[in-house]
Amino acid sequence: MTENRKPHLGDYIPVVGEAKVEELLRFGEELKGLKLQQINSARHGGGVAEMLISLIPLEESLGLNVTWDVITGDPAFFSYTKTVHNFLQGKPGSLDLVGAKAYWDTNRKNYALVNEQADVVLVHDPQPAGLITFVPDDVRRRQKWIWRCHIQTSRDACLLMNPVRSLIELYDVAIYSSTRYCTWDIAPFIILPYIDPLSEKNRDLTEAEIQTVLDRHGVGDLTEKPLITLVSRFDPFKGHAFAIESFRQVRARRPCQLLMVGGTAGDDPENELILAEIKEKISGLEDVRVLNLPADSHLDINALQRASSVILQPSVKEGFGLTVTEGLWKGKPVIGGDTGGIPAQIADGYNGYLITPGEGGVAEMAERIGFLLNNPVMAREMGRRGRETVRERFLITRGLWDEMMLLKTLTR
Repeated sequence: MTENRKPHLGDYIPVVGEAKVEELLRFGEELKGLKLQQINSARHGGGVAEMLISLIPLEESLGLNVTWDVITGDPAFFSYTKTVHNFLQGKPGSLDLVGAKAYWDTNRKNYALVNEQADVVLVHDPQPAGLITFVPDDVRRRQKWIWRCHIQTSRDACLLMNPVRSLIELYDVAIYSSTRYCTWDIAPFIILPYIDPLSEKNRDLTEAEIQTVLDRHGVGDLTEKPLITLVSRFDPFKGHAFAIESFRQVRARRPCQLLMVGGTAGDDPENELILAEIKEKISGLEDVRVLNLPADSHLDINALQRASSVILQPSVKEGFGLTVTEGLWKGKPVIGGDTGGIPAQIADGYNGYLITPGEGGVAEMAERIGFLLNNPVMAREMGRRGRETVRERFLITRGLWDEMMLLKTLTR
């Protein structure tokens, strides 16, 4: 299925089976006509946008009246919201008054996006969370507001009295990606993220398509030097430095190559700084490259993951880690940090490996990479198990079911 064609539920029957699709169609009959508004901070780039691009057409095909709006802001606003993002994940920082003013001014200006006729408004992450404070009382009484948290919230940070907590507790429900995360004084609902198996980023590719991408990016001979790949935003929590150090150790024992693929997002001002730090760390190091790709490079990422022998995601904090899901779906063993939503996907030693987050896991990561490269039969079996794990738990049809169940609970 190409990117310019909207997905339809019937397209997923070969992947998930006819019975699951029929269940969703029956479910849709109960919610037909429901007015739902989805609001986030980026139309492209990042897992939230990718999920919404595939999810909303499917919700529409079930009869829901869905709109998707994206807030806009200046650099001061996004710098402050990234500080909030990092603070919630446990990184020390101060929520300054100047940034707070930019936050509230921006949310006030963006309130014009809110559809006051919607039955449910679903807001993603901290950036647009302040919109709820500007809803007139009569509108608020007849609407349900949901806040979806896509980041790993640190319990220590959440125990503190801060403006984020008092803001989120205004919502009717909060959606989290793990039971490990704090829920504050608000009804929690767990929805695990998901991927679209028919999207350009996850559809099956021919060997010719894969080779074309490898040639375009100058990836060397995979027979002589197997490929180890990390796909992630350039973010301080993603563990790029630890992947580089592990690669140094592995490469000292056998030939291989490391590829770090990422991109920048308009709502994340730290991207360029982290990218510069990564490039400095790999300066002079052979067989390691970093690619800063545009947000629409889905086919390239798909091909690079499929060409890899091992996928890395050594995060120290991770809301869920859809790049883990993607790697597993491509039939690759994934090595990930034992943090956030990653353990929900990787069963250690079954479809990949969990390692200690941070510097303490560098040697573990190197050992696991070396084992997988030296034991390709085991690596392929782990990859097969990983693909089945995703088929059972992390495809968009399951995510659609979960969201429909929540909407039904709130409105019917």
